[in-house]
Amino acid sequence: MSQTGTIVSVAPWPLGNDWAVMYAYQLDAGGVGLYVVVTGNTAPPNGYSPYPNANFPTVAFWASVTSTITVSPNPPGTTNPVVLPCPPLIAAAAFGVPLR
Repeated sequence: MSQTGTIVSVAPWPLGNDWAVMYAYQLDAGGVGLYVVVTGNTAPPNGYSPYPNANFPTVAFWASVTSTITVSPNPPGTTNPVVLPCPPLIAAAAFGVPLR
């Protein structure tokens, strides 16, 4: 069973061609957790290893505007995978969908 996270913020990651995505999700014990995942090409630039660092997992980029990504490993405090839909800023920047 998975849960859909709520994207709070999306920003270009300062190195490489990646994006930092902050999202909220349900904790197993109740309440809401906040975490960051880095998505994109996830290939480390020369001299930056491990990339981006141990605090932020990296996952492959969205395949399309209608696709989702699954955060792996699960964020702290939940045994359920978190899926994230493609946010409007990424849809505009990567897939050419106009922002509304």
